[in-house]
Amino acid sequence: MKRQHRVDIDIKVVRQAISGAGGSSAVINDWNDKRQSYLTLRQRGASVKWLVRAYGKSRTIGNAINKFGNCDFLNIRAAREKAAQVYAALGSGALPSMPRPVAPPEPQIWTWADVDREYQKSLTEPRWINNRIKHPKKGTQDDCRLAFAKAPIAAMKGIKVTELKPRDIILAVQEVHEVGKSHRQCVKCLAYVKAALSWALSHKMLQSGMEGMIAWWMPIQPPTPTPDEMKEKKARKTTLIEAKSKFSVDHMGELLVEHEEFCSGKTGNEKISPGIRWGLWWLAGTANRRFSTTALERKNLHQTDPFAEEPGWGYAEWPAELMKGQADFWLPLPPSLVHVANSSIIDWRALVTAEHGIGHKDSKWAFASTRRIGRNPDNADVSIYPSSLNAHLRNLRGLKDHNKDDHLEDLPNFWLHLVRSVSSNYLNKCVGVPKNAISLMLAHSMPTAPEDMSRTTRDFYVTCQSMPDKTIAMRAWTDALFGAYEKVGGKFPMPREAVGSRGRLEVSNRDGRQKLSRVSGASA
Repeated sequence: MKRQHRVDIDIKVVRQAISGAGGSSAVINDWNDKRQSYLTLRQRGASVKWLVRAYGKSRTIGNAINKFGNCDFLNIRAAREKAAQVYAALGSGALPSMPRPVAPPEPQIWTWADVDREYQKSLTEPRWINNRIKHPKKGTQDDCRLAFAKAPIAAMKGIKVTELKPRDIILAVQEVHEVGKSHRQCVKCLAYVKAALSWALSHKMLQSGMEGMIAWWMPIQPPTPTPDEMKEKKARKTTLIEAKSKFSVDHMGELLVEHEEFCSGKTGNEKISPGIRWGLWWLAGTANRRFSTTALERKNLHQTDPFAEEPGWGYAEWPAELMKGQADFWLPLPPSLVHVANSSIIDWRALVTAEHGIGHKDSKWAFASTRRIGRNPDNADVSIYPSSLNAHLRNLRGLKDHNKDDHLEDLPNFWLHLVRSVSSNYLNKCVGVPKNAISLMLAHSMPTAPEDMSRTTRDFYVTCQSMPDKTIAMRAWTDALFGAYEKVGGKFPMPREAVGSRGRLEVSNRDGRQKLSRVSGASA
């Protein structure tokens, strides 16, 4: 049975024909073009072909379905051009012989090394997951790179994915566990191996030669922790619970006093860099994740908050790719934190100028590293690394080779991420602070998807970013933090260099965090 349709062939018609492919080969559907009456799109069974029918003759000129390796595929534009040529040739009787289609090459089957390389490459690019963009994360890239670099995992690199067996993965992960003596390491390794294979199956099925495979690796589980590891996990959980309940805002004040005294007493090669000194203040004041908060670009540090009810407030912003929640994040800054960020810039500029001269290139980071060459040799401008702040805490604890004095011996256990718990515990008991304001300040959630918002409107700034609620929480937390610091004798922190190349900051008294004034443009 043949069905004829006279239409203007466009992409909708092609899609309709392709969607019908796979039906009975006894039924033929012809879409005859209105513009080029000799051009026909024919669907029969699983095929959808382009035909030229004229002068009592019929010629197949190409395929409308773009299969992997399909050498005779034609889109609409190409089909129209080729149809005109064939039609003219049919009319003149000089139709050239049609080239015989070349069989598509067999896809090259990937090895584990190919999966490793291509999956790691995919992590450096934006991905589309659950109907939203997932931006690249350096932490994820580093974790994956280290997992695949483990010798037992790297040893699989020559195995083809079609020949990879569950025992290969199970034995490799078990060896990671035995050699590394870390259950967490083998869990991470297995998770990334499974993620990479699932990505290849879902997104590179034809290229990798995985067509027809099922995700047999998904049921594989990591080894059971050893009895000692179970005890260690339980002890770590107990330590975490105790630390969250014991460490208070008063302890934060004591820690910052010790931090300031420690920094002021270091000179020469042991001098604490401005990014580290002010970075700890910044992390304590913003109470956010150390990676995103320290990766603040100067252009995103705004000296004035146009919608703040009090003078001296500014705000900072971070793009979605730096945030765990993958959403743009804005945070109002009280004068004390504007001062902290500006002081970091002033001290960095003074230190680098002293070491490299006036003509040095400025940094784009508010908390810049004084090391002019980063871990990536082609990057001469880096922010401080979150791990550097962790190393500074170990230094304060006397856990580094050159320093054995524990300056925090009178304080409970503390690590950087604990600031989030300390701040939320305090704010939860703070009268007048809405509960949702705490989550908003700590970047727990965003009320609206970022792609649905405008960055330049008041609605985005005030409503979607909930800045008034965040301001309430930030005021309560920073007042408590600086109050605790001053209660144990801390003096309001000032830059080591009061004068920078572009200006200075003045503070009138110990309450100066509410009375900061910028002279001659202190920020970059």
